[in-house]
Amino acid sequence: MGVVCGDVAGLPYEFRGTRTKNYHFPLLLNDFSDDTILTMAIARWIMEGERSAARLKGLLLEYANRFIDKNVWGRGFMEWVKSNGTIDRTGVRSNGAAMRAVPIGYASDDKQEVLRLAELSARLTHDSDEAARGAQAVALAVLMARQGQSKEAVKAELSSLFNYNLERKVEDIRVDYKFEIFCDLCVPEAIICWLQSDSYEATIRNAVSLGGDADTQAAIAGGIATASGMLIPEEIAQPCYNLLPADFRQIIETFSHTYIS
Repeated sequence: MGVVCGDVAGLPYEFRGTRTKNYHFPLLLNDFSDDTILTMAIARWIMEGERSAARLKGLLLEYANRFIDKNVWGRGFMEWVKSNGTIDRTGVRSNGAAMRAVPIGYASDDKQEVLRLAELSARLTHDSDEAARGAQAVALAVLMARQGQSKEAVKAELSSLFNYNLERKVEDIRVDYKFEIFCDLCVPEAIICWLQSDSYEATIRNAVSLGGDADTQAAIAGGIATASGMLIPEEIAQPCYNLLPADFRQIIETFSHTYIS
C-alpha cells in the first residue's frame, strides 16, 4: 500500500509539476497507474515462488494487457507488450524497472539474493546497468528499512554501492528539478524524499513537490517509507484501497500476511 498510495497521490501531478507540498490529498485520490499495476505483478511473482525470468515476463504481459487501455504506459514498454515481449530492450534506462521493485525487498533477508532478483526483474524490460542499479537500490533500501537499519546506514550503503549522491536536500533539488525518467536522475531523488521525512505523508509530499515524475517517485519513496515503519494515514489509505480491483486487494492482503505480519 505504500507504493499504491504514493502512485495515486502523485498521479495528478505526473505531467503537471507542482513545487508545493500544500494540497489536500483526498480530493485527488481517484486513479492508479502502471506503478501500481506492475508492482502487483512483481508481488505475485515473489509470492508464487517460481522466481524465473520467464514467469515474470508472463505476469508483466498479463497485467499490462489487462489494463492496456489505461493512458498510463510508456511508449517503449507498450511496444514491448504488443510484441509479446519480443522487442529488444537493450540500453533502456528509464525508471519503469525501479518503480515496481519494492516487493523484491521483502523476497529474502539475504542482501545478495535481493540484489539478484532486482537485477533480473529490471533487465527483462530495461536491459541496462542504470535500470538494474535503480531497481536494486529500491529493493535494497526496502530490505534495510524493514530490517530496522537506520537511515544513515541505508544512505551509506546505497551511496557506496550505486554511487548515488544522497546528501542533497529536498529544498535544494526542487529549485531546478524537472521531469526525469532516467533512473540515475530520479531514483536517488525519490530515496532522498524518504530520508528527509519523518512520516509517510511527509515522504509523499516531498516526492510530489519536486515537480518531476510525481507518481513514480512517490510510489518508490512511499514503498520505502512503509518498509521503515511509517504508517499511512487512514484518510489516504482507505480511498486508495477502495480504487483497487478485488484481486489487487487480495495480493496486498496475502503479501502482507506472508512477508510483513
